[in-house]
Amino acid sequence: MSAHLRRPYLMTAALALLTAVMSACNLEISNQAEAKDEWKRTYTLAPGGTLEIRNTNGLVDVQPSTGPAIEVVAERVVHAGTDQAAKDALNAFEIKETVSPSMVTLDSTTTITGFMRGSQEVRYHVKAPRTTNLRLSGTNGEITIADMAGSVDAKATNGDIKATGLTSAVVVETTNGDVNLAFTTLAEGGVSCDTTNGELTITLPRDVHARLTAHVGNGDIKTEGLTLVATENSAHQLNATLGGGGPLVTLGTTNGGIHVSSR
Repeated sequence: MSAHLRRPYLMTAALALLTAVMSACNLEISNQAEAKDEWKRTYTLAPGGTLEIRNTNGLVDVQPSTGPAIEVVAERVVHAGTDQAAKDALNAFEIKETVSPSMVTLDSTTTITGFMRGSQEVRYHVKAPRTTNLRLSGTNGEITIADMAGSVDAKATNGDIKATGLTSAVVVETTNGDVNLAFTTLAEGGVSCDTTNGELTITLPRDVHARLTAHVGNGDIKTEGLTLVATENSAHQLNATLGGGGPLVTLGTTNGGIHVSSR
């Protein structure tokens, strides 16, 4: 074959090979294959104990249990380019446990070793005694809590935090996420809630006694159904007492609004 005829042939072959390689890469990166299982554990904590969960990608949901034990069901989900890659990654997926009589820590933030092209997720469904103290943190996922009477320390990045039936001290922080908290009673420890790029919605008991300070960077502050005695009330700052004063409720957001109401 002459040189001038060979060159187009080689170029055609090279293009065909490049197309095949790109197609194979696309198949690998698409991560259509899925493997999942349920990871179950039961723990017993001393009264006043703490449950800590650290998660990357996925829901953390905590509800009250009917018994003295903490029951954890964690849905572990892995996506990869092939069924075998997904199964292998799931087998290597580890939730780290640190257990003592006063504290249980579950950590699913570690990336699967050698798992380069795929995604991993854990969806925690937890039932715990109502008085359990909670320390929860998540990235790329929602945190939800219902009717828990222990203290709450919750932090989320790229995810919302929602909690109802709260009766104890609460500290909440989010980055790129909304916060929605509803209190049955307000504890002496008060409330501290701060977010960047998110809305704050706080519902307090109608007869609450509290001191309120709220600050927004880019947004507005709205109150509804509350009898306030304000010492400062501007577009970006509200300082006031409710019912003559009480525990401190501190609310702040950089880009978003704050809405405080009574039930």
